[in-house]
Amino acid sequence: MKKHDNCWLCGSTQIDDLYSINSFTFSKCKECTLCFIREMPDDDYLREYYTIPQSDIEEYTKSNIYLSVANKKNLYYAYKAVATRIKKYFNSLPTEDTQLKLLDLGCATGAFFDFFPDWDVYGIELREIAGKIAQEKYKNIFIGDMKDADFEDSFFDCITIQDALDHSNDPLYVVNHCYKLLKENGIIVIKVHNINCLLAKLTGRKFYAIIPPGHLTYFNLSTLKRLLSISGFEYMNYYYNTQKLRLDNAFKRASTMFPFLAPVCQTLSKSFLGSIPFYKNYHDIITITGIKRI
Repeated sequence: MKKHDNCWLCGSTQIDDLYSINSFTFSKCKECTLCFIREMPDDDYLREYYTIPQSDIEEYTKSNIYLSVANKKNLYYAYKAVATRIKKYFNSLPTEDTQLKLLDLGCATGAFFDFFPDWDVYGIELREIAGKIAQEKYKNIFIGDMKDADFEDSFFDCITIQDALDHSNDPLYVVNHCYKLLKENGIIVIKVHNINCLLAKLTGRKFYAIIPPGHLTYFNLSTLKRLLSISGFEYMNYYYNTQKLRLDNAFKRASTMFPFLAPVCQTLSKSFLGSIPFYKNYHDIITITGIKRI
């Protein structure tokens, strides 16, 4: 693993080491406020980490929200909100393109593409189990790392990175590469957890999103804007996402921060009440959009 001695976003060496979690050091840059894991895993480590053993596939399929059939409506709620904003932008532009091109990084099973039936859609997914499901419906799905995918420069109209950039061991490379792949006036849409939300401040190291090596970087609005800027993008807008969760999933997530809720979580998982939808917006999820100007 490569240990960061400085902040990869601003270069500062003024770093506070805040927590030790899962043998990783959770740190914060004093200058730009970026939070990140000091011991950054390499590509081989992450490839192995995201490979699901055959013996664990059935259990993983049941528990993973991107693969769960029961959670499909909730995923669609989130995807529809993002898709609506993207379409609104492109509908406002005069274009000669007969078919717009969309790339979704970390596309999981490809459910997001269901909202773009008239677009030419492409996906990249590191987890083979999810990527193969996406390939059953969509032909342009690459299973592997973005670094190994072969796309032409200025090829896409829109690139989305939803719940994926914080998993990357090199977010700066990812966003820089997206800039090259986008056409003029193309947009990048990034959705991540917001480490500056009140819930994160109240729960500290127990904030549900701090799960190294699953999440390696922890952004806020300021650091996301800075990342877009140094990669060449012009900032467009941001918003905090409202999530729709099953009630049992909501309590499962809450129980990681508040252990006394664990019995409630277990009860809900065995009851029909667990499937009741729960809507939340604690400003813990943020989506930011940047545009490529030339």
